[in-house]
Amino acid sequence: MPSKAILRPGEALAAARQIGGAKQLIASDRLVDVEAVFERRDKVTHKWDDEFFVNLSLKRKCSVVRGKGSLIDEKVLVKNINGQERALLAKHAVVIATGSDPVIPTEIKGINQINYWTPRDATAANTVPEHLIIVGSGVVGCEMATAFSTFGSKVTMISATSEVLGRYEPEAGKRVREALTARNVVFHLSSRVNEAWKESDGRISAKLILGQVVTGSTIPIATGRKPRTEGIGLESIGLTSATDVDQSLCASSVDRNWLYAIGDANNRAPLTHMGEYQGRIAAAAIIARAAGVDVQAPQPWSGFAATSDQVAISQVVVTDPNVATVGLTLAEASKKGIKAVEVASPFNFPGAWIYAEFEYDGWAQWVVDSERNMLVGATFVGREVGDLLHASTVAIVGQVPLDRLKHAVASFPTRSEIHGMLLEKWCQMRK
Repeated sequence: MPSKAILRPGEALAAARQIGGAKQLIASDRLVDVEAVFERRDKVTHKWDDEFFVNLSLKRKCSVVRGKGSLIDEKVLVKNINGQERALLAKHAVVIATGSDPVIPTEIKGINQINYWTPRDATAANTVPEHLIIVGSGVVGCEMATAFSTFGSKVTMISATSEVLGRYEPEAGKRVREALTARNVVFHLSSRVNEAWKESDGRISAKLILGQVVTGSTIPIATGRKPRTEGIGLESIGLTSATDVDQSLCASSVDRNWLYAIGDANNRAPLTHMGEYQGRIAAAAIIARAAGVDVQAPQPWSGFAATSDQVAISQVVVTDPNVATVGLTLAEASKKGIKAVEVASPFNFPGAWIYAEFEYDGWAQWVVDSERNMLVGATFVGREVGDLLHASTVAIVGQVPLDRLKHAVASFPTRSEIHGMLLEKWCQMRK
């Protein structure tokens, strides 16, 4: 939420600059009000206070105990609360939902001697550095670059991959990089930082693998995340991680089905909404098992199987343009042995034009299983395309044949017309 809160004002301002009647009131060189953006973030995050969520839990008759917990035996945890240890015995199950920590590339010489930023530092910042050297070009790195270039910072991005957003369709990464380049973001692709150090004037320098030296104000690290499961006592029950779970999110190698791991802790689909989804599945399985129901091998798509986090993971990257994805990329589908076909289209229709005075720059792609005539993946690139995504998510989860989707008519004039454009392309390809 904090990152999305600081990204949305710039997106809204850019959208207004494309609309006649609004753009005339906005000076071309006007940036967002950064102080107001930070105030908005603090409001959205309740100033980093969890009181709202604690009260929500209490209303649902949950007991909230603060402290650091560690497993010591089956269904037994020890909580350290203000220096006092308290043992808690679970009646039915223990659920590990400890989140994740940023991966810090310790192979960079000197990295621990400089004041680098973690993603949390970036989203919690109350000042705008003059120059950011972002290490990493995935979702977090690209969103950081979008936000701080909007705030007026100079941004340099170091990418280990040959294109940004390397896990997504190449066209999506290309369009995001080109948009950031237009904001004067500088890229070093297929590169890495070998060494980092602090200059005498307080600035930070980074030496790249080919010898170039880049100097800036701070170095945000955006090189991925790892499950936060160290120090929670997994070794006491013979585990080294919480990633080995079955479809009900129950630990596969623990007897009697009492230990579960959800969200970032199991690393299946480390996204907020997928963690919520897994929480619902795990809760249903725990309740069922407590009632004596056999859910040892739940059927796919049943109430006890987290099937969606294997075939229909959705995500919206809040760059400008947005990148909204669900399911498999073309490369992933082919790797799985699916006879996959790409169906792509620009946003060239009235529902897009009305949003941007004939200047809407968007691109959409479906990945179709040509043997089953079903959608297995989708990518949308364009301003504010996130809300287009769920229709494709439903089509994938529901395994809806494309011949049936022809009857799902998009309203005019809306950007949802892109679904009709893609269907038309698919029909042309089948002739």
